[in-house]
Amino acid sequence: MAVAEAIEPPVAASEPEAAPGFLGLARRHFTVDEVMRMLEAGILGEDEPVELRQGELFLMSPQSPQHAGLTDQLAEVLTECFGQGYRVRLHSPISCGPEDLPEPDIAVVEGARGSFRSRHPEGKELALLVEISSSSRRKDHRKAGLYARWGVDHYWLIDLEQQRLEVHTEPRADGGYGLVHILDPGQRVEVPGTGTELDVSAVLGL
Repeated sequence: MAVAEAIEPPVAASEPEAAPGFLGLARRHFTVDEVMRMLEAGILGEDEPVELRQGELFLMSPQSPQHAGLTDQLAEVLTECFGQGYRVRLHSPISCGPEDLPEPDIAVVEGARGSFRSRHPEGKELALLVEISSSSRRKDHRKAGLYARWGVDHYWLIDLEQQRLEVHTEPRADGGYGLVHILDPGQRVEVPGTGTELDVSAVLGL
């Protein structure tokens, strides 16, 4: 895999930013189990655009046509690359401990059809995670620390604004990746575990 530029691994993820509690009152943190019960009780809607991060529910920004279109396009490419025995899931939760239930843009998971009807996939079952970022780079870098702590070996961050791909590998238990490579259009990136390489231009939808 060609490498245009190597950057220092990001520091361990800190608490996500959120608006202060009303009139300085303490905020109530939630667990994954509590959020699941809220869904069952109808307090939260199944399609409500929220994500649980470090015990707090965050509203997710609406996706631009570019973001949504690239997600679908790349999912088709990755489905061909990985083939049988893998599932390419879009905006579906992954299990990252008792207070985190992130929903990456794309998650490639190893397992037969129906393997995750009763539970969400965990770190070592994830062949690749992809986040597509335009205005959310800071949040997506923060999520990289979470993914690293839970053993996600390969994390791609597609930066639409800078038109580049960040490839994160060698996760550390303290949060962060040992290697982060930046690739530009025209270079090639290896799809982990497949022996296939893609032009970064294709990954970026160019």
